[in-house]
Amino acid sequence: MDAAKQAIGDAADAMTDDELEQAIAALHARERELLIAGDSAAAFDLMGTTFVLLSTLDNRRADL
Repeated sequence: MDAAKQAIGDAADAMTDDELEQAIAALHARERELLIAGDSAAAFDLMGTTFVLLSTLDNRRADL
């Protein structure tokens, strides 16, 4: 795992479930904006971040 993904994972671990959900929603909205604007590379980069946050949230919910 590269340093950026590790930092995102560490930040996600420190977030509450509500904060994760809000961040995921905001990232999805930005991804859509970028795709509409034709910047698929930037949208794809954000999708990686979104995936880390979603994985963190899913893992927490699976542990309950």
